Amino acid sequence: MKKLFLTILFLHSIIGFSQNEKENEVLIKGIVLSEVNGNPLKNVFIMVNSTGGITNENGRFKLNYKPRKNDSLIKISFSDLGYKTVEKIIDVRKVTEQNFDIVLKPRFGVNRQQALDHIKIGEINILLSGGIAPVIYQSDEKFSKKYKLKFVEFGCEAVSEESLYEYNKIVFEYLDKKYGKKWRKEIREDVIGLKK
Repeated sequence: MKKLFLTILFLHSIIGFSQNEKENEVLIKGIVLSEVNGNPLKNVFIMVNSTGGITNENGRFKLNYKPRKNDSLIKISFSDLGYKTVEKIIDVRKVTEQNFDIVLKPRFGVNRQQALDHIKIGEINILLSGGIAPVIYQSDEKFSKKYKLKFVEFGCEAVSEESLYEYNKIVFEYLDKKYGKKWRKEIREDVIGLKK
């Protein structure tokens, strides 16, 4: 009987200890969206002190964070290639669950409105995905002169594909109105948004 009592007491202390550990955890969850088109962003990197995670294909995330002994305020950062990093601070002494709706803004302000603003001032650009060494074709100069525009490549600077697509889509609509669809047969094929 004494062994049974000690076993029950031992199990009770283990269960109580594990429940206390769970009680000390902070559940951090939410969704990350793109400001460009309002769509969920997958594979956004989330960092809480030394704990990390990523969003799923629906832009959702869930992290259990166990505060350290001296933790009070912790910083949570949300980052994705081509977007500005967003940082949030929470007080882990006061919350056990924190829900975030995060909207990431594109780097360089590349979006539909920027395209409209550029067209309004006569600065017609077609944006290209960057790389270490820009790819410039001989036909680009001829195309640029004929349709009075510039190809802009960001080089190593990361710009989200959604941003490039939304910007170029507005420029393509402008070119369709001004020149009809003939320009589409002459433009280089690797321009983002052309085939969507």
